[in-house]
Amino acid sequence: MSADHRDPTGLSGISPLNPHLSRRALMLGAAAVAAGATLARWVPEARAAVGGQLDIMTWEGYTLQNEAAQWIKQNNLRVNASIMGSQDDVTAKLMGGGVRLDLSEYSNGYNELYKGLGLLKPIDVAQVPNYNPTDIISRFYDGDMWFWDGQRFGIPWTWGVDTIVINPQEVKEPVTSFKDLLRPEFKGRLTFLDNPLTVWPLAAKVTGHGDKFPNVSREDLADIWEQMMPYREQCRTFASSNGDVASLFVAKEISACFCTWTAATLQTAKQGVKTEYVFPKEGGAVWADAWFIPVTSVNVESALAFINQALDPQVQAEMSKAASSAVVNRKAVQYMDAATRSLFDYERIDEVLQQSPLKGQPPRESELYATYDDWLQAWASFRAGF
Repeated sequence: MSADHRDPTGLSGISPLNPHLSRRALMLGAAAVAAGATLARWVPEARAAVGGQLDIMTWEGYTLQNEAAQWIKQNNLRVNASIMGSQDDVTAKLMGGGVRLDLSEYSNGYNELYKGLGLLKPIDVAQVPNYNPTDIISRFYDGDMWFWDGQRFGIPWTWGVDTIVINPQEVKEPVTSFKDLLRPEFKGRLTFLDNPLTVWPLAAKVTGHGDKFPNVSREDLADIWEQMMPYREQCRTFASSNGDVASLFVAKEISACFCTWTAATLQTAKQGVKTEYVFPKEGGAVWADAWFIPVTSVNVESALAFINQALDPQVQAEMSKAASSAVVNRKAVQYMDAATRSLFDYERIDEVLQQSPLKGQPPRESELYATYDDWLQAWASFRAGF
């Protein structure tokens, strides 16, 4: 397949969502999900400057303990990192009480939940100078995902795209649409990543309900998954992680994945198998994560400084390489390695993201629309094959 069929600018019409499952743990394998140190019990103490202990909870590989090691050492900062397997791990910690947590992340779509729970402290942007409208990609500056009630509660710092990945040596003709995955050559050669909050918006898009997502009726929800059943019939298995997707490609058990991280291509390449990501005409799914300061935070000065350092151009570039994710700071692009930079067209990034608005989750409760639980049940039934 030529490079024309994997144009990293072709994200038009996306209804992105990815606020739940662990992209990083998924990439690294399920074994990473259970990792993490126990958080210290919360004992309030005064902080006036950067330093001391900073208790954070973040995704596997996103602690910045390598990428910002020199800065951490210079500021006599002890970063005590716990690993989250899903966003719900963070929510449970915050709602459980009695646990100190100075800094954590939330994925797009979780803003409504945290807004309602009142678990976040407002962020003084003046204390995060790297977060400014000149350097930050426009889509990740302001916006109601991170700003509400006249105050800022989150600062986005990393993002990425999930889309079709194929083995070009096993594909007879170019793949330009999700519907191409219904061709006979993919019978028993397709996998789905068991990541519903990536698959859901794409399933809605493929079946003609993308503009409504995440607020679709229960009738529309039933129609979405009925239309998706032909893809289920093509499916060999459901992969539990991005690492599993890569392993299936390497073992030559699959020819395509309905959607997975673009970085899957880098993972298979390391194992001697070439794969390519495809941005089909329907689009892919965009996700973004933001730092936030919980109400339990006692080392706020260090938390703010840590956020600022996470947005440093060189730290962003190193983080991007380590996690195969995208940067939000325009100045970071010049420091990126060629392979990671090639995953996204930064010259057209504002245009691309303007066509790809970040959306939230289905509502937790609603009389009018299919709820989050309705979607979970429909996804479970789809996986079971009925």
